[in-house]
Amino acid sequence: MATVSDTMSCPDSMLNPLPGAGLVPEDFEVVAVLECADGVTREDADGVLAGNEVRRYEGDLTGFLAAMAAPSDPGPAAVCPAIGYGFRALWATDAAGRFVPMSFPLTACGGPKEDETLAALARLEIVDRAFSAAGRVELHDATAAGCATRAGVAPLDVLGWAPTETQAPADVAGALVCVYHAEAPASTPTVVGDGGLFAAAFSLDADDAAAVLEAAAAPPAGVECAETASRFVVVHPDVTAAAVSAPRTVTVELDGCQRIVGTDLQTRSAPPALIPLLSP
Repeated sequence: MATVSDTMSCPDSMLNPLPGAGLVPEDFEVVAVLECADGVTREDADGVLAGNEVRRYEGDLTGFLAAMAAPSDPGPAAVCPAIGYGFRALWATDAAGRFVPMSFPLTACGGPKEDETLAALARLEIVDRAFSAAGRVELHDATAAGCATRAGVAPLDVLGWAPTETQAPADVAGALVCVYHAEAPASTPTVVGDGGLFAAAFSLDADDAAAVLEAAAAPPAGVECAETASRFVVVHPDVTAAAVSAPRTVTVELDGCQRIVGTDLQTRSAPPALIPLLSP
């Protein structure tokens, strides 16, 4: 039997049934069903936000509740596919505003039996949608500047992967510099992923861009440093017609360890003169 609660919240992961999920208690009078849908986006004046949307379904709930209360298939099955299952986050709610996390009947392999339940859910009416933003996925200003909305710092000598080849400095006409501010707290490592949000953009002339690429081509230096950068830039070189190949981007931490992540994705310390050059 499911647990009755005064609150509900969207889960971070939907790979497992909701905590406390089960059959709706017989004395719990359901007036609506709530679904937490993840991966929902909404556009605002600044760009696009991603998050969760809680949808409230009302109508004749008889068919849906009967489908959710159907028995699971006997199991375990002799042969099951080697895949993970996703579980929709559904709650029943009563007139008093209490909630019951609902569980799907299961297949013999442990996955949710969704066909009948979701068909019954689709016959209900969505009477309300409540969007909760989890993060910014697009900024109009970043797109207009030619920068990604989000970026991260991922040096391979931190991750422990095999390094790629260092590119020799190329002939460049300049560079676009995209500036990012880390959103995570200073105590949270952000060397991997997209923890930086676009803040600004500016350009470098040919000489300054060449200085960045020259510093990025220096031998890697395995200096230990545990400080997390709160600001960093991604430098996009603009090559000349004489360049043999387009150089890859270079990332520079403006504070913290002040490392350069070169085209080989290895780190070296940034020359002192480089930090003010790349600080807007």
